[in-house]
Amino acid sequence: MRTSRLVTLMLQLTRIRRTTVKELADQHGVSTRTIQRDIAALQTMGVPVWSRTGPAGGIGLVEGWRSPLTGMTATEVQALLLGEAASRELGLETEFQTARLKMLAAPGATRQDQVAAADRIHLDYGPWFAEPEKLPWLSEAARAVWEGRRITVHYAREGSAAEPVRLLLDPLGLVLKTNRWYLVAAHHHAVRTYRLSRIEKVEAHREASWRPENFSLAGYWNSARAEFEASVVNLSVRLSIPETSATALKSALPGTEVGSAVESAQRTPGSPARLELTLMTEKLEIVSHQLLGVPGIEVLQPPQLRRLLFERGKDLAACNPPC
Repeated sequence: MRTSRLVTLMLQLTRIRRTTVKELADQHGVSTRTIQRDIAALQTMGVPVWSRTGPAGGIGLVEGWRSPLTGMTATEVQALLLGEAASRELGLETEFQTARLKMLAAPGATRQDQVAAADRIHLDYGPWFAEPEKLPWLSEAARAVWEGRRITVHYAREGSAAEPVRLLLDPLGLVLKTNRWYLVAAHHHAVRTYRLSRIEKVEAHREASWRPENFSLAGYWNSARAEFEASVVNLSVRLSIPETSATALKSALPGTEVGSAVESAQRTPGSPARLELTLMTEKLEIVSHQLLGVPGIEVLQPPQLRRLLFERGKDLAACNPPC
């Protein structure tokens, strides 16, 4: 899990003078981008990590700095590893700020290090133009997770006008995905994911919760996420676009790897090359809206999507005649 990796990185950097992002990525079995995000998170906590480019470059800790983890309470360590946003929503903002001050006051951390961490690096994980979710029961769910207690929740199912269902759950963990909280819990010993914003009430019990043997929250989440993405992105679409529209296609379909999807390129003198590519996308209604803004796009397959774009193009032309 990321929390244990951050602690390991911090302690690892105190023992060595210099290393590289690639060496750390290889040692922890993650990508270099993941290590770079971890280093940024450590810097935000107040850990004085330096980085330099060039032959003598790399990353390391300011000489003389020692981790103050032993001087923190368990709650402060938890808040520090959760990060500022998650700690604030869990009601641990004071503990996070206290832990961060202890980091900044650690031996070897100079005023320059404090400024770099406090004023020059800020992480904002929230998306643009989005209101934060209302989560009145987050703290109760978190308490049940920490204490290992069963809970009964009133859960509103997506798209249903019926009354919320009453479920007896064994809470196993909480996941913060970008800006959305999810509760991973077992219902009749079947592990499922519940969105916190749909929980309308939480009733805590004294009874200890059941937990599967050798359960890994990170392992479960990675598997569930892959399964969900595969169930959503299951429509094969074949397209032809001008080479100059590749950036627009990436913007229309976030996460699309246009380069690896290109099957052929046809070049006509005096005109941009046209690329033919096959992509896996969401269902027809969604992808038809997404592709409307891609200049010069031609849908080759499936015919249903081609017809849908044609009809929407006609509607737009009829409603927006030239002035």
